[in-house]
Amino acid sequence: MYSFDAILCSELLEHVLEPTHALDEFARLLKPGGVVILTAPFASNVMHMAPYHYCSGFSRHWYEHHLALRGFEIKELSPNGDGYALLWQEITRLGGVERQHGNWAWPLAYAYAILGMLYFKIRSDQRAEDLACFGWHCVTIKIEKVTL
Repeated sequence: MYSFDAILCSELLEHVLEPTHALDEFARLLKPGGVVILTAPFASNVMHMAPYHYCSGFSRHWYEHHLALRGFEIKELSPNGDGYALLWQEITRLGGVERQHGNWAWPLAYAYAILGMLYFKIRSDQRAEDLACFGWHCVTIKIEKVTL
């Protein structure tokens, strides 16, 4: 019936048509007291592994809701980066993306990116996990048998 003490699912859920079905399988396969370690992106570009990229936006609320429904208790849920780190990453890509898409103003995008990087260098070191992040690291324990 139950087969596993632990399941590791890292950066995979976004490539599954119905990610909640994967959680159903984890609940079915995991022994009570077993551990699931999950990571998935909160924000990722459409080009990420296209055409096999189906979902994004795995927020802390997604984990809290869907794992509880399946008899899991979250032991750790921590953000990977924050909203400012995400903005930094995307602004550094801007010039290259505009150039690749043939936008005649791509040199301005590089200039804008340089200004953005300067801004991030001089701004305070406050974090903004409530704004956005790259994704979440989740460690959860199966606490009971749930029949789905």
